[in-house]
Amino acid sequence: MIRFIHITAVFILVIITESNVTFGLEPPQDVKIVGSDLQWKPLNDDNVLYSVQYKLNSKSEDEWLNVSSHIGTKLVRFKITSEFYGAVFRVRSEKENHISEWQYSNQVQCLNVESCVPQMNLNVKAEMVHLTMADMDDSLEKEYGYNIEFNVSYWKKDNGGYPEVQSIIISRNEDIHNLEPEQNYCFQAEYLLFNKPYGNPSEEKCEIIPERPEVVKRRAFLYSILGTLFVSAMCGACIFVLFKHHKKVKQCLQPLHLEIPDHYLEVLYNGFPLEACPSPSSQSLRSYDMITVMDVEQNCQKEEQEKRSPT
Repeated sequence: MIRFIHITAVFILVIITESNVTFGLEPPQDVKIVGSDLQWKPLNDDNVLYSVQYKLNSKSEDEWLNVSSHIGTKLVRFKITSEFYGAVFRVRSEKENHISEWQYSNQVQCLNVESCVPQMNLNVKAEMVHLTMADMDDSLEKEYGYNIEFNVSYWKKDNGGYPEVQSIIISRNEDIHNLEPEQNYCFQAEYLLFNKPYGNPSEEKCEIIPERPEVVKRRAFLYSILGTLFVSAMCGACIFVLFKHHKKVKQCLQPLHLEIPDHYLEVLYNGFPLEACPSPSSQSLRSYDMITVMDVEQNCQKEEQEKRSPT
């Protein structure tokens, strides 16, 4: 409840304060932009103060912003800088609780700031570039006519060393010929007002210059002829080698003749022989087999004699 009463009191105070402000004061006269200055005619009252506001885009719904140096001031002039390009200003008179209606200026243009840059468009063709120059607005052309020109600098971009910069002065459109094909050229332009630099230079724009179509076709035709000659020469060399050394070539192309030993052939064709296992009664006993049999027979005879002797 206490918070609600506090908010209501503040709201009523604001209404009372606003109700005390009236619009009966005479506004400043002749608000205009002259050169780089926003200026207006002051009233015949030394107690009158002036406030200035601006909006960067006159067609947008953005809110008006205060010019911090010109709020309740006696100054009747404001220096326009480059950040206010495209802005619209408004000025009003203030005296105690009395204010005037706002008075509006024209939009800030290139004529009012010395920071505009020319707009440069490049149309790259074979061994040439077509330049098209334009302005950010038409204020300079309207004010100075043919006295405003463009100084265009161009150079071949290279990784090492300092480039050789060339310059030409043009009015609007111009063609630059005799550029080296397959090279990267950079271009930059600035205003010339009465043959003196004006404003800021434009950004660099770089393009690779293409070759003429007939040069490309001629090179492709030459490469095709060289390729045909190379293939023909290789075929001729192969035929000459075959004709000159046909016997050696024939030998090289014959399959390899491998000599297999006879015992390998016998195994491959006849297989492995099967031998009978030896036995004591077999006639094919070896010497160590015969000795073993004789020892066994003698032992048997001795055992029989021992059995018979006690009886």
